[in-house]
Amino acid sequence: METIRNLVPASARATWYAVASALVAALVSWGMLDDAAAPAVTGVVIAVITLMFALLHSTSPWRQALYGVASAVSVLGVYLGWGTEAQFDSILMIIAPVLAIGAAAATTNTGEYVGEHWLGE
Repeated sequence: METIRNLVPASARATWYAVASALVAALVSWGMLDDAAAPAVTGVVIAVITLMFALLHSTSPWRQALYGVASAVSVLGVYLGWGTEAQFDSILMIIAPVLAIGAAAATTNTGEYVGEHWLGE
């Protein structure tokens, strides 16, 4: 796991977001993705990147556990007919950024860099 953390440092998160957004824009401009699907694809990609960085660089076991539980519950929910796969995917797209951003903001000291923002005093 440490090798993966070294290959994907926490400081690279903003770069991954920028590259993902650029790739989606390129797919739209090349006609491989239509305008209607672009926001959904962007949301999924951003949620996956957020989840990946949270799992790789989280120092909080409860956050990692919440991601795992949310994923497992979504599979169970689809199986039991509580919703469709698309509905649970959208719920996971909300959960991943909320946990990552909320936990980062809660554990960042004043004056530190959080994503694209400085946490003010």
